[in-house]
Amino acid sequence: MCKKCGNPGRVHRAPTTIAGVDGCGAKWLAIAQEPGRRHLVAKVLATEELAAESWDLIAIDIPIGLSERGPREADLAARKFIRPRGSSVFPAPIRPALSAATWREGCDITYAVDGRRISQQTFAILSKIREIDRYLVSTSLRDRLVEVHPEVSFAAWNEGPMPFPKRHPEGHQSRRELIARHFGPDAFDSVRSQVRGEKVAADDIADAFAALWSAHRIMIGAAGRLPVPPQFDSLGLPMHIWY
Repeated sequence: MCKKCGNPGRVHRAPTTIAGVDGCGAKWLAIAQEPGRRHLVAKVLATEELAAESWDLIAIDIPIGLSERGPREADLAARKFIRPRGSSVFPAPIRPALSAATWREGCDITYAVDGRRISQQTFAILSKIREIDRYLVSTSLRDRLVEVHPEVSFAAWNEGPMPFPKRHPEGHQSRRELIARHFGPDAFDSVRSQVRGEKVAADDIADAFAALWSAHRIMIGAAGRLPVPPQFDSLGLPMHIWY
């Protein structure tokens, strides 16, 4: 990864395996693919298992890089990018609140720093943000993991924000159509059969495909990011949402 701009495409060798990752309960759904091949490998992994995978480029739906105070510009830009689906972008927690054990504690910490409170939705994924953050600062995962947001990816993929929410029947169908056109008509069902028996919802699968689509764009140098100017947190982690 380029340290100046946070561009994950600037690596010493071309990635040979990419993966799109979305949360499913306490774990992660990962869909991996070798570029140029139709074959997909789907797995449900704990965070430590995800960090141990050898995929060259991983696009994940989780905040990477946390501000010390105030909202991240990446989240504000993403909300504008996907209007009217902007509410699906939960504000990332500030770094001081990362250690909060309860929602109330997270609210107290955040309010003391900048007068806001942490949302229930953000607190629900706080433990996963904390786990990923720990691996980013302590392992080589930092060089391979990039942040995406499925609704941002779908908006770019669709050349405009999706007209219906992902859990609306028409919203799910329109996302399935994008997936089928790009990855093949059997791709969605292939992933669903590979993770049968796991707690994976249909929208989790769709979101992981959106992340994989963005990973491919990053690999070939065609991706965009929000915001465009490089931004990093106090630990040097990039604060960008790629698409």
